Amino acid sequence: MILQRILNILISALFLSAIFFPSQGSAQEVIKLIYAKTVKDAEEHENTTKAVGNVQFEHDNTKLFCDSALFFRSLDIVHAYGKVQINQGDTINIFGDSLKYYGRENYSKIMGNVRMRDNEYKLTTDSLEYDGNLSRGLYKNHAVITSLKEDLRLTSVKGYYYSNNKTFFFKDSVYAEHPEYKLNSDTLEFRTASSSAHFHGPTTIYLDSSASTVYCQKGIFYTNEEHIQLWDGATMMDSTKTLYADSLIYNQKTDIGEGFCNVDMYDSTENVRFKADYMHKSANNETVLLNDNAIVVQYSESDTLYLLADTIRHYQDTLTDQQMSIAQKEVKIINGDLFIRCDSAYFSEKDSILKLHKEPIMWQDQTQMFADSILADYYDNTFHKMYLYYNSMIITEHDTVHYDQVKGKFMTATLDSNKIQKVHIEVNSQTLYYVVKEEKDSLVTTKTLDGMNKIDCNEILIYFKGGDINRISFLDQPTSTFYPMNKIPAKNLYLKGFMWKIGLKPEPVILE
Repeated sequence: MILQRILNILISALFLSAIFFPSQGSAQEVIKLIYAKTVKDAEEHENTTKAVGNVQFEHDNTKLFCDSALFFRSLDIVHAYGKVQINQGDTINIFGDSLKYYGRENYSKIMGNVRMRDNEYKLTTDSLEYDGNLSRGLYKNHAVITSLKEDLRLTSVKGYYYSNNKTFFFKDSVYAEHPEYKLNSDTLEFRTASSSAHFHGPTTIYLDSSASTVYCQKGIFYTNEEHIQLWDGATMMDSTKTLYADSLIYNQKTDIGEGFCNVDMYDSTENVRFKADYMHKSANNETVLLNDNAIVVQYSESDTLYLLADTIRHYQDTLTDQQMSIAQKEVKIINGDLFIRCDSAYFSEKDSILKLHKEPIMWQDQTQMFADSILADYYDNTFHKMYLYYNSMIITEHDTVHYDQVKGKFMTATLDSNKIQKVHIEVNSQTLYYVVKEEKDSLVTTKTLDGMNKIDCNEILIYFKGGDINRISFLDQPTSTFYPMNKIPAKNLYLKGFMWKIGLKPEPVILE
């Protein structure tokens, strides 16, 4: 919509520069002298007609008026002077101080206080030229284009029109100003055949109504479809959001957009950042898809949350303003000292539930937790509780052979500031942990493993301190077996379902 209104100015303005002047291949007698108060041979020039007083020429339905004119018959040159006016019908008028037409060179120039206008637009500059051999009209020393119907103004240092392929160029300090927007560009090209505007060089569009700004290096706008493509680095900003991508595609009619390579969007209201190599947004942002190296960063004063996946889909309910996100393939979540990995994740803002599926694993320091599926209470940018369902297990490493292990059918982990404080294990609980013996001397404390306890109990509470297991409470009647280190049966080293996956623990995220 905005670019379409700008382009209306561009087309109307430069089209006028080729109205009066002939194109390549036109006959030499293109302009006819219709009237002058006096017509005589010019004494100072041979083969020259001098017309003075209310001079009028015609070319088809276009008329030329001036105070005086010289027609160099042998050279096919016409000079017009004083109050030069070119009129086409009742709609288009061109004014200037003088006009020169070189018939053999097929070149024309109107100079001095040049003004051009139709029913909608006005152009002012110091000179306009038309090269019939190149079928090119141009101004070379700054022009101002204004709308007669609205508060709209466009300026550039140079402007070109190629009549053969009906292409317009505005070069050097292109600037458009309207109460609703402003535009700066290095070079702006418009191709009438495809109704497309092409940005060649740095371009900035300021949208005052929405406080939005668009930056790009190169781009195309298809006016009929209201479809825009930007590349070589493009940025869209408003008061709360910033979106960058190496390339952006957006359709104003459908409100559907795509970003390609190094997509980076930041929402200052939600304090959240989206990154990916591909992004697709639907109308009204009801759906946002991030694909290939997708990352969502939720900033907070305590611990920043990082969500990484191959694909992340974000849904917005425009009626309730509730949000929902789905992450798929190679999902990683990092929140302070808490690291999570799974194959898919689902988050619903309505109930503040994060669901982790397909072999979810969590790490805090040297403690690993996993289950068939995990649900987490996540709100106020913090994990509060996690629920582990079926085949759940907690493992802490002593060395590459010996591990503390707790398993059960269900587990509930309580967190404070994203750190696990305690875990409640229910149904068929089993524990395998090592007794640690400490020996102190004046310099160091040495820890050695003294033996292993294997305990079965239906319900267990584990308390953590500093990321490690601090103490264990058995809430039902436990059955216990103690093995000295040299008498632990090899088959009892690991509980059923044991797997130590520290190599899968996500690395900390460093963003540019």
